[in-house]
Amino acid sequence: MHSKIDSPYLPIYGNKCIGLRFGDLDMHGVAKTPTWTRMEATVEKGATKIQLYEAVNWIAGDEIAVASTSYNGREGERRFITNIDNTNPDKPILTLAEPLEFRHYAEDYEVGT
Repeated sequence: MHSKIDSPYLPIYGNKCIGLRFGDLDMHGVAKTPTWTRMEATVEKGATKIQLYEAVNWIAGDEIAVASTSYNGREGERRFITNIDNTNPDKPILTLAEPLEFRHYAEDYEVGT
């Protein structure tokens, strides 16, 4: 969804929405699971590979968002996947089309501690 901050908008919905009232919305495509995950390890600025925490059904050509892990929310990045190394399918390694511009921190921690 594309628009500018001053683009016309629908009251209540805004200017970046799919609005439907009294109808059916039928969307098609491959469900991506999971829709989000964590990185297995911190990646430094300039990195083109990211190891994930869990298995995914994503494919080369998919676009991902890498969230900011700093106090600057503008350090989130969008990248296209060019390859997925599933040598260890539980910890896939994504190759990105362009290097990352920022460091993205991933802490190894135990859930519930």
